[in-house]
Amino acid sequence: MTFMLALAVLAAGLGVSAQSSTGLSSQCTSALAQIATNSSSACLSPSSLIPIITASANTSIVSSVDSWLSNVCAVGPCSNDTLSAIVTNLTAGCGTELSTLGFSSSDTATLISTVQEFYPTVRQVACLKDGNTNCVTETLTNLQDAVGNLSLTNIAALVASGNSTSIPSNVTCSNCVKAAYNTVDTAFPGLLDSENSTIQGECGTSFTDGSTPSGIVESASNSSSSSDSNSAVNAISQNVLLGLSVSVFLVLGSALAV
Repeated sequence: MTFMLALAVLAAGLGVSAQSSTGLSSQCTSALAQIATNSSSACLSPSSLIPIITASANTSIVSSVDSWLSNVCAVGPCSNDTLSAIVTNLTAGCGTELSTLGFSSSDTATLISTVQEFYPTVRQVACLKDGNTNCVTETLTNLQDAVGNLSLTNIAALVASGNSTSIPSNVTCSNCVKAAYNTVDTAFPGLLDSENSTIQGECGTSFTDGSTPSGIVESASNSSSSSDSNSAVNAISQNVLLGLSVSVFLVLGSALAV
């Protein structure tokens, strides 16, 4: 599965993590609350994920993911200090929950540097557009056309199967995916070399030639993030915490997506 497709499934699939996170420990809930009330968390736009978290198990979440990405890309990126604080607070407060992803509090320092290294590139890829359409949204839409409704239930099954053999080339070999490949390859030369033969076999040798596909634009804002209002946090505090948990897992998962 190519990088853009992996990111697209990750962005949607994290909604499954959110719906299953109602049983968060009190320590994890407290850590998330601390982050949610910090204005710097606006770079993750946690409240924008509420429609994903609260969607019924059989409702497509593609449009909700698109709205969240639009908000994330419209505000400034998380600073290294913010990423460090998020990882530190989460590994300290959500050790049990994060252990299911293979993380341990003893790995905090390494994890901080890894997230800080990969987050800018993952954010850049997440904010790529094909014309006026977000590339992750486009990829999810094409994937939905190929495999059926991308509801939380179906995404969970797709992620669990890890099988991409039935996914057509218009999903895996699109201009969006090529642009994502170029972005990652530019930021981390050689990182994808081991995948080149597979990618070229599926998408052709021109896919890895480094040329920018027509119509692809970068939409990530570099301006300062504005904070979510405290009234919104107070009014829907539990849902915001769940939304924040998904956002945070995206930050942590960004190191794995690449």
